Amino acid sequence: MKALLARDGAAHLAEIPVPDIGAGEFLLKVEVCGLCGTDVMKLDTRAPGAVLGHELCGVVEKTGPGSTFRIGERVVVSHHVPCLDCHYCRKGSESMCRQFKATNIQPGGFADYVRVPALHSQHATFRVPEGLDPVSASQTEPLACVLRNVKRLEAGPGDVIGVVGLGAMGQMTGQLLKLRGAHPVGLDLDASRAASFGRWGTAATDRDRFVSAGKAASENRGFDAVVFSAGTPALVAASLSWLRDGGTLNIFASFHPDPFLKLDMNAVYHRELTVMSSYSPSLVDLRESFELIASGQFKPLFLKPEQFPFSSFDDAVRAVKTRKTLKSILVPG
Repeated sequence: MKALLARDGAAHLAEIPVPDIGAGEFLLKVEVCGLCGTDVMKLDTRAPGAVLGHELCGVVEKTGPGSTFRIGERVVVSHHVPCLDCHYCRKGSESMCRQFKATNIQPGGFADYVRVPALHSQHATFRVPEGLDPVSASQTEPLACVLRNVKRLEAGPGDVIGVVGLGAMGQMTGQLLKLRGAHPVGLDLDASRAASFGRWGTAATDRDRFVSAGKAASENRGFDAVVFSAGTPALVAASLSWLRDGGTLNIFASFHPDPFLKLDMNAVYHRELTVMSSYSPSLVDLRESFELIASGQFKPLFLKPEQFPFSSFDDAVRAVKTRKTLKSILVPG
């Protein structure tokens, strides 16, 4: 079978054996797999042992002894599973669980076939209802990341939330915030992305107009929170002045190649500001996000994803990096 494997900072389409499966496992025939920013980051930073592709949907091809799934069922699978018993899991930090970080699908989602381990089969696999588009279903994991972040912010009706960076994750954040009754205000230099975000709230391509919109929507208090799904360290540091007293600075992205900034700690202290990040979802978040998509409450296809065959992986990455598309989807072929 064919699979995209990371080597020397690039993805190479290789011919490898179809994975064997064991008890409680199943073999998934991949239909679609979304390109995540972390896939690109792993290649750009030459991350050791990188496994590519985790936003996948497909059809059960083969089952091992004791599997609860049937051949022919369409399912969504997530790539990490926490132990639910360690200190991190008990404290609600499932994405920091050592098992969570160690588990994965084999050989990654950009492959003709994927071995789904028993843990994933038991905890992180969802049957796709008839009529739900595989591309929509594949966005369960990225939406779960957004959902966990929004839940940690405790964003709800009446809250004014700034969103910096209106790529796929920023757009999904805007849609979910609107669904929860909050007022999102977006910022992106790309006018088309700002216009797209306008369906969820308001958006600007200029920092001053963005800040003014936040004040206008909040009776001049400032943002309850500012979410950075992209940006620069300097912009993150400047954002403290955009927040209301008691507001939250939220880091929802990796910063490469320069992750360092100077932060006014006196402002953080005297104004009781919170600096918070969110990385990856819990199993509950995965289930909730899948139900949001399956019920039609959340609509991932607004991203207008563009499909590429595995053989055009570099084109898929280029389309995202050059802002030609919000979302690239890889398909076998």
